[in-house]
Amino acid sequence: MAAAGVLFQVNMDVMTRDVTATANLHPLTGVLSYLGILLWSAAASICAFAAMTLRNARPREPFWFLLSSALLSAYLLFDDFFLFHDELAPRYLGVHEKVVYAALGIAVSAYLFAFRRAILRTNFGVLLLALGFLATSVVMDAMLEPWLRRLDHWEYFLEDGAKWLGIACWCSYYVRTSYQLVAGQLGTRGG
Repeated sequence: MAAAGVLFQVNMDVMTRDVTATANLHPLTGVLSYLGILLWSAAASICAFAAMTLRNARPREPFWFLLSSALLSAYLLFDDFFLFHDELAPRYLGVHEKVVYAALGIAVSAYLFAFRRAILRTNFGVLLLALGFLATSVVMDAMLEPWLRRLDHWEYFLEDGAKWLGIACWCSYYVRTSYQLVAGQLGTRGG
């Protein structure tokens, strides 16, 4: 934090105090966003734990799938929590939001392609729902925003609601898949 404060000229209290207290906002400000952050964190943590549980197992595919899933979930957590594509990348790196979206789309496509066999052995319908809801949110944010503004505050309900449903499905998929892969390796029922 000290390095970030010096490099980006940010006061320490801005980084240490609660946002709602600093900005004198209602305590429920951003509650849906915070719940999404918790779900991203759960997905990343559970995948990482399951990957480490399977680190010496054979075949290696479940380990790499879970580790990659943990890293992807952690990136999505970072992006959502710190508004990377919205604020940090454009402001501090000079990278436009659409470039970040394109890079993320390429990374997710590569991930899905690389682990297609592993994914097809899971209950991937929930993952498809997650990707569908998240894609809907991105399309609303990146392409439909001028039209959605006419809906006033309901624009946020639609965009952020789709995003939250996507995150919830994402977390659900990876919690269940992690359990099944670890249970399968340990020879217990994969329920």
